[in-house]
Amino acid sequence: MSSKKRRSALQAAPPAPRTQATASRRRRSRKASPMVWLAGVIIVVAVLIGLSLSQSGALAKPAAPSRTEDLAELLPLAQAVRPLTGGHDMARIPAQTPVPQPAPEGVAAPVLQMPSAKYDWGIIPKAPPVTHIFAVQNTGTADLVLSNMVTSCGCTTATLSSSVIPPGQRADLTITFNPSFHKVEGDVTRLVWFGTNDATQPWVEVQLTANVQP
Repeated sequence: MSSKKRRSALQAAPPAPRTQATASRRRRSRKASPMVWLAGVIIVVAVLIGLSLSQSGALAKPAAPSRTEDLAELLPLAQAVRPLTGGHDMARIPAQTPVPQPAPEGVAAPVLQMPSAKYDWGIIPKAPPVTHIFAVQNTGTADLVLSNMVTSCGCTTATLSSSVIPPGQRADLTITFNPSFHKVEGDVTRLVWFGTNDATQPWVEVQLTANVQP
């Protein structure tokens, strides 16, 4: 081919758009690479956190409350009147707890009766929290009035369905223990206290135990 024909062929040849497109794609790829890498790191971290929470039990659903007594054997549940909630506040515990007195004679009086005042959850993980329900019954002839409910630790909370219990009825005392509230392992004992207008039991203690596993 002559020099004139070669020059003519070169002048007639169109530009190479593929080369420009390829360069553009490479530039975009270089820009996107850090974002892709960051997204990958975030996904890996999220998966690791999820596995850690799953193994620790933090994502587990709370267990259903346990109960020792058969409901059929308990007195009817009283209508809720001024329900009580108790938490950790040692200042509310009397320096000297009230001394039991003999039951009054010849007058109507309440009589507090609890089928059980202790419960052992046995071996439990650090999560989720565990809950137990106690029955607080009035077998007397006057309203039983409960007050000043307090727990021995911030990891323990208590609620009473009614603070006024008519004769022949009961209230439910629901106590929840959260082992993950603070660092705790092995055998633990938690207490709940409340006052009553039953002269023979002016100050009641409820005890809960468990063995918390890591």
